[in-house]
Amino acid sequence: MDTRIITLIPTRGFVLTESESALDRELASNLQSPVIIRTHDLPLPMSRNFLVETALKIKDWTHALLLDDDIILPKDSLKEMLKINTDVVTMNYPMHGKVDGKTCGVIAHDKDGSIAFAGLGATLVKRKVFETIEQPWFCGTQYRIERTKDGTIGFFVGQQDGRFPTSAGEDTYFYLQCRKYNLKVKETKRIATHARVDRMVTTSHAQRYFQQHVITKNDKIERELL
Repeated sequence: MDTRIITLIPTRGFVLTESESALDRELASNLQSPVIIRTHDLPLPMSRNFLVETALKIKDWTHALLLDDDIILPKDSLKEMLKINTDVVTMNYPMHGKVDGKTCGVIAHDKDGSIAFAGLGATLVKRKVFETIEQPWFCGTQYRIERTKDGTIGFFVGQQDGRFPTSAGEDTYFYLQCRKYNLKVKETKRIATHARVDRMVTTSHAQRYFQQHVITKNDKIERELL
């Protein structure tokens, strides 16, 4: 069967032109029609589940590209994802915040080098993954995530020593499900750009904007999260 990609984008009500242009470029360079489903202002993980549910009603697509609206794909990244050809292919990108003053990526590797969990901002998933994993595919959890003394990443439920638990998001839950069903997860060598809108257009006069959008972009990763 020919490769057919459907793109699923949870949006927050704005369109980042550079992100859209990069997506158009990557789809066109791989001879893909721009079949895109978006949500508007639905909370996660409801938004991601709705996107997959809607997509599965459409026949013929073989892969879903999960793309956040603030992620800018690097050139030829989709081609690399397709070449890797596994159940789930994820691309690293920097988080907006810092840990100990350093920018972290969204991929966490376990002791054996496998991917324990990652962000879903730039992820290519084969259709069979969503047909294999039981619903919901994405779910908020209350896992506390820590790297143990031997280097293994552990997922623990609830609080410990009076501390609040680290809340593992719907992305972590998805990767835990991939482990449960023995699905293969790999990553690309490329790093995607994470963008942040720091200032929006607020006023205009005579068709001229006095205050322009200020967008901060980052594609540098200095350390892992854990």
